[in-house]
Amino acid sequence: MKIFIAVDMEGITGVVHGDQLMAEGRGYAAAQRLLMGDVYAALEGIRRVYPDAIVRLGDGHATMRNIIIDDLPANVEVVVGPARPENKPLCQLEGLDASFNMMMQLGYHSKAGTPGGLLAHTYIGSLVSSWKLNGREVGEITMNTALATGFGVPMCFVSGNSDLAAEAAALPNTPEFVATKSVLGPTAAICMPPSKTRALIADGVERALCRTWERPAVSDAHTTLEVTTHRREQAARGARVAGVELDGDNVLRVQAATVQEAYRRMWQACTVALEEQPVWLQ
Repeated sequence: MKIFIAVDMEGITGVVHGDQLMAEGRGYAAAQRLLMGDVYAALEGIRRVYPDAIVRLGDGHATMRNIIIDDLPANVEVVVGPARPENKPLCQLEGLDASFNMMMQLGYHSKAGTPGGLLAHTYIGSLVSSWKLNGREVGEITMNTALATGFGVPMCFVSGNSDLAAEAAALPNTPEFVATKSVLGPTAAICMPPSKTRALIADGVERALCRTWERPAVSDAHTTLEVTTHRREQAARGARVAGVELDGDNVLRVQAATVQEAYRRMWQACTVALEEQPVWLQ
């Protein structure tokens, strides 16, 4: 059994504010410990069902150097490092391939534009106003699920903020979902202590792995991605990337034969669209 876990931070236990999300923030060190608690809870759920499973963690937040590897079990490896196109063209999912049996998403948040969404954004908050997959506006968990489906890997578990529940419920085969907090607004939530959420995560992962999952069929249909940027000059820069079209003032469009190819091009366009390289890409 091989399991890939994409790990974000905004939906981790106790995380509610921007000062917890980057290394220079006063709350980051505590948030990093909370992240590791959720990771260990997921690993415990896996151990209960598949004690010999091979697990790959994809560090998917900001600098992508958040996971503390010191005490991870020997059966776990971590994809670490910034999501530059030359390093990680699949961003949070770099390292996933068709050899995996299951995928999970841990610590996620609602998509850009979610009314009252807690730390809501889609991949790059300073750039992306809307992200569409084949004409449908989606968030990170849906886009990541589409990428996993492109490898024939089922999505079986999602954890994160309570305002993510509806998007998680709409994913194929409705993966198990665990809310780590009850959202009150963009920077506040009713939080449960780690002792509670870790039990919920471990139990949710166990339930997910006790279900029967069929490998999704890999579609040969073309994929279209459209990203609406906040500013037209951002889109103009992104459209310089080969294979990326500019629609109107601020919509980037990519069409490709596979979802992975479309995503790689769009991720490159998004990083080029940024006015200067942000700290999380360095």
